[in-house]
Amino acid sequence: MIAVGRGVERLKVGDHVAALPVVGCGECDACRTGIDVLCSRWTGYGGGLADYARISERGASILPATMSLADGALVEPFAVGRRAVRLAAPSPGDRVLIIGPGPIGLAVLFWLRQQGVQSVALLASSGRRRALAEAMGGDTFILEGETAQQDVVAALGGAPDIVFECAGVPGTIARSIALVRPQGRVVSLGFCMVPDQFVPGMALMKDVSLRFSLIYTRDDYAECAAALDADGDRARAMVTDTVSLAEAPAAFERFRAGTGGGGKLLVDPWLGR
Repeated sequence: MIAVGRGVERLKVGDHVAALPVVGCGECDACRTGIDVLCSRWTGYGGGLADYARISERGASILPATMSLADGALVEPFAVGRRAVRLAAPSPGDRVLIIGPGPIGLAVLFWLRQQGVQSVALLASSGRRRALAEAMGGDTFILEGETAQQDVVAALGGAPDIVFECAGVPGTIARSIALVRPQGRVVSLGFCMVPDQFVPGMALMKDVSLRFSLIYTRDDYAECAAALDADGDRARAMVTDTVSLAEAPAAFERFRAGTGGGGKLLVDPWLGR
């Protein structure tokens, strides 16, 4: 924090904070769920790719003094993974599959390890993120293909109890239903904005629980700061590219072309100054 506005009481100059990008009114039923973006009167505080940004005091989580600003930038994506894992409520002995080892899938992996879940496999369309997943504790990496279902069962010792759909592409919900065990749980947090389809009867015949997870609650956001401070090395492995503001456009194009690091791109406005 380099300045505070009139009436601000909880924050002070010099604080390191992670700020919600959307802040609700704080008074409606939607806000009482803890998910501000559900509020019909929310205010956006998107201020990325800039030297400075205006934030809301109500939407700010104060970071531990030992936590760097670079690590603080990871709070938001890791909060997405925390809520999904919290909703799934895994036990340490559960068999878990993550479809899509991008930043959100890797955040799910982080929280599964925090919960003590040992039997975790990642299913991917390519091997691009294999090394990244391994650095974050995902040593069972399976490529999609004709034998993928058998490979998943062999790796986990049975069909998954829980499948996290983190790819956000058409077909992955149906794939999750096909792979999960009867009476298993599917949590979808992949952001897909094109029409998709699956056969409800296939989920019904397996008595599957299907749950969607929208970003995070305020509590998820706040809890991330402490967890990332305690296990920063594992979380930091997600960041594969750090660039300045001037370098950001070219870095985005590399990611778009699939030639970037494959993990999280961190833009540091002060890099090189």
